[in-house]
Amino acid sequence: MLGVLGLALLGGPFVTLPMPVFPGDPTLMAIAADPVQMRLYCFSTRCGDVEWKVAMAGPAPAEPSDARHRSLRLPGSQSFAPLSAPATPRDSKTMYSNDFRIGTRYNVQAMRDGPTQIGLALGAGYRLAPLYDDGINQAGPVLRGELNLGQQIGDRALLTQRVQFESGRGEAFVKQSMSLDVSLWPNWTLESDFAIRHDTQSGGGKESAESSIELRRRF
Repeated sequence: MLGVLGLALLGGPFVTLPMPVFPGDPTLMAIAADPVQMRLYCFSTRCGDVEWKVAMAGPAPAEPSDARHRSLRLPGSQSFAPLSAPATPRDSKTMYSNDFRIGTRYNVQAMRDGPTQIGLALGAGYRLAPLYDDGINQAGPVLRGELNLGQQIGDRALLTQRVQFESGRGEAFVKQSMSLDVSLWPNWTLESDFAIRHDTQSGGGKESAESSIELRRRF
């Protein structure tokens, strides 16, 4: 009888067959009839038959690959696109010195974007030597100014007008010039200039004019 009971206990988990009924102890007969009661309780996080339960319940939902790497973003931690200001200031201050004059000058570009440009310049200085550039004929402190006007005509022509003045020691000098530059071919430009000068000396005045036309090639 014990041999039959041992075979029943060993073969119970694999083969489920009706067990013959033998007279004997009712407890042994109940155990032999239900071998599942011989299993030990599972106190681990993964029991031996858990794979059968998962297979019966179906596949578990897949976890996103980046879920474990995803971090909590706090307000203000996000990055911002850099901002740039390509605009440049319209005014500038310069100091200069040469063989015939020293001084300072303040420049303002009133209009610079578009086909029309307007520029203003005003400064003070000291003339070291006369008759070396456009200005009065005496050495001493002077006040200088300049007005520049430019107009783009089409894609090839540029008209420029320039007015300069200088005053000091009771004299004044004014020069007005106009130029027209026309692009003929690549690197070839037709330049025409016309200038009028007016200066006062000892209460009198003198005027002169000159003009030129040149064809230039830039290398």
